[in-house]
Amino acid sequence: MSKHIRHSLNKRSKLACRVLPGVLLLAVTLHLALCSSTAWSNSSTPLLPSDFSGFKGVVVGDVCNLRSGPGTNYSVVGTVLEGTWLDIISMENDWLKISYKGREAWIAGWLVDIDLGSRGITAVITRTDVNMRQGPGTDYPVVGMTQRGYTYLAEAKRNDWVRVSLGGGRTAWIYAELLQLTLPVIEETVPVAGDMVVNPRGSSVTVYQRPIKGSTVMATLRSGDSAKYITSRGAWIAVQTSSGIRGWVYGPDAVISAINDPALSFGISETSWSLGKYSTTTVNATDVNFRAGPGTNYPVISMVQKGDVIRVLEVRDRWIRGISPKGVVGWVASWLTTGAPSSTTPGFSVALDASSSIRTLTVQGPFQNCQLVRQEDNTLIISTSEFFKAAGRLDINAYEFESVKVEGSDVTIKFSETPSYVVQEQSPGKVVLGFAPTVTAVDVKRQDDGELLTVHTLGYTWPTVTRNGNSVTMFLPGASYTGQASRVRGELVRQVDIGTATDGVSLSLDTSLSGAYLLKKNANAIEAFFPNPGLKGKVIVVDPGHGGNDPGASGPTGYQERTVNWKIAVKLRDLLESAGATVILTRLGEFEDATPPEDWKPDIDEYSGDLAKRVAWSQKAHAFVSIHNDWHSNPQTAGTTSYICSSTLNSSESRRLGALIQKHLTASLGTQDRGVRDANFFVNREAHCPSVLVEVMYLSNPREENLLKQDYVQELAAKGIFKALEEYFAAGSGAGIY
Repeated sequence: MSKHIRHSLNKRSKLACRVLPGVLLLAVTLHLALCSSTAWSNSSTPLLPSDFSGFKGVVVGDVCNLRSGPGTNYSVVGTVLEGTWLDIISMENDWLKISYKGREAWIAGWLVDIDLGSRGITAVITRTDVNMRQGPGTDYPVVGMTQRGYTYLAEAKRNDWVRVSLGGGRTAWIYAELLQLTLPVIEETVPVAGDMVVNPRGSSVTVYQRPIKGSTVMATLRSGDSAKYITSRGAWIAVQTSSGIRGWVYGPDAVISAINDPALSFGISETSWSLGKYSTTTVNATDVNFRAGPGTNYPVISMVQKGDVIRVLEVRDRWIRGISPKGVVGWVASWLTTGAPSSTTPGFSVALDASSSIRTLTVQGPFQNCQLVRQEDNTLIISTSEFFKAAGRLDINAYEFESVKVEGSDVTIKFSETPSYVVQEQSPGKVVLGFAPTVTAVDVKRQDDGELLTVHTLGYTWPTVTRNGNSVTMFLPGASYTGQASRVRGELVRQVDIGTATDGVSLSLDTSLSGAYLLKKNANAIEAFFPNPGLKGKVIVVDPGHGGNDPGASGPTGYQERTVNWKIAVKLRDLLESAGATVILTRLGEFEDATPPEDWKPDIDEYSGDLAKRVAWSQKAHAFVSIHNDWHSNPQTAGTTSYICSSTLNSSESRRLGALIQKHLTASLGTQDRGVRDANFFVNREAHCPSVLVEVMYLSNPREENLLKQDYVQELAAKGIFKALEEYFAAGSGAGIY
């Protein structure tokens, strides 16, 4: 048994509420919220079964005994390892009766995390000033405090403690007697188009709150479970579970099926999307190379294993090109499989491969000829001479592709922007289209508040941008240029030189003021806006982190992060407004939740939680600054840190703004400069403008917590961030390479 688990067991009966000075620690007299009827329960909020019958649990101890009865005095009948899933039959005191490999046994409840997340269970706080801890016991540090009536998504229960989600991938443990767990109320949901379901490819697949691994877990689909397909976006699939929970599953870990046509096969990965009725072959060796081409001289792109079923796209000599179970398109030696199918032409298939700079769309089937018909609604129809005897669709929402639909004798590709493509092959039974971006024109237009450079394109492109002083370079990989060789000139953008190469198009921009710029990706265009220098007229989003039912971190004396974040944000707002800027606060009070713009309407498949509401303001802003204060298990850790996301369109300017915040904030506060770091924080990754999340100080450090309580220190913090924004938007602030 793990040491920390044993220690938590000894502590589990202690009160988890905050203890005020001079107040004796009282024994908890509440009945367990799971078993009792409290003022928080009502007829529309169902309670959980008190014995967790029918739930699943995962073993958290290293090597744990299974016993013949509910206690250590009963004989050991087996052992289970950490990570083993168990089916729960009932609960007696601190022991769980479980079923494992067809046998019934008992295991100590403190060695098992009961799965709550997959059921959409919520935790409603029933007391005031309730501590949220780093682990399941009072010996773990407090990471925040919550209040009566606040509600959280419950993830797991370990004996007397419940793990809840705080959002943004953060979790905390709360004493079970201070909350009530309730099942979700199943309401009528918005109808979902299509007759498709999603199942786990292996034993289980996680349903995340957002399309990124590591975000909040909403549910788990296990073998035999299915969820309704809503849509897909890149490598992720939006689903709705049987209990009404919506979220995202990672495409390579899931299987999509058509209810009305089970033979129809779908595939989704990071770089490929497919649907069709395929001939298949099965790998009959272990650790088989999956290659980029039909021969051992081609590089290995992944591995396939014995028993993997490959959906066949074509056969060339003794090599088979196909789609692996994970959705990767590649070549495998036929002698390492059950062999090429007797018919090398499948019933039909549509496969998009985006593993190289030129994306290829291949349509195969039993047709002799076909026609390509462009439609005015940005669709392309590949009309063939034969009916496919099946119908299906697959959303892609990646690159320039929105969706693919097969119906009758037609394959319809819908685009999110006007594509640029060439027909690479058109023969009986096969059509191959190659997609690569084309730059058609570049222009600069003067506006009242600055200058707008627009790169007009056909097809999808994502630029790589660097700057050195007043020189900005924008590279468009895989692109070609069809315009005339010319130099584009403006006032703030003095000159644009366009260069072409085999690997893409490069634009070199010479700016006159070395100031800020803002990049936006629109359909068939990339815009670079160069605002007039100065803070006047700038729209700046100031995001006081946490708030509402999320207090954030707490210091040794209980000082809450949401409080100090709010106070610094208000002071920063006043400074910016006095300089002529328009400031948007993402929440309107110390204890308020985030408030989105009135016109914000997320799609049915989009995450619409607290963080999304904050980021929604960035669509109309020049900069986004999220104010936080850090926490660390080592109370000596101190200093100031800024975070950006390097994978965004505006990452270059985010890094420059982050460096300026570090420069001025550490000078203003006298704190240790911990640098600008790269992280995948939602508010940085999803922002539509340069975005920085700054951790002003460490609340876990007693000295810095005390400083953060002081009004003058909050003022110094606001002034430091203000000076950084002032320099960021000033003329001549672009020194350095980013």
